[in-house]
Amino acid sequence: MQIISGYEAIARMRQLRNEPGSYFKLIHLTYNATKDQCNGMRIVPNARLRKALPDEVFQLDSDLYLPYTDLDLKEPRMCFKKLIRFVAFPPDFKLMKVNHFTS
Repeated sequence: MQIISGYEAIARMRQLRNEPGSYFKLIHLTYNATKDQCNGMRIVPNARLRKALPDEVFQLDSDLYLPYTDLDLKEPRMCFKKLIRFVAFPPDFKLMKVNHFTS
């Protein structure tokens, strides 16, 4: 399996935001901060980056969070960038492991 740095993965997600109709596959861990527990993996087959919503603007630290839209559910979602484990980009959508600790 190919390995991609977290920085490169997010840069490629940002590039896709400028292409109409494009999306990527995202697999990330879910975390409940109030209970301090991991709730397993979330698989999002059709995701697209989005801008922060008005009520998120002052709460959202762009260095920590990744705001995205789940295109299947048509819901705005967010995850900690460091919890992203796998991504897949067009045209082949082959999964790549995200390593946040390499440049």
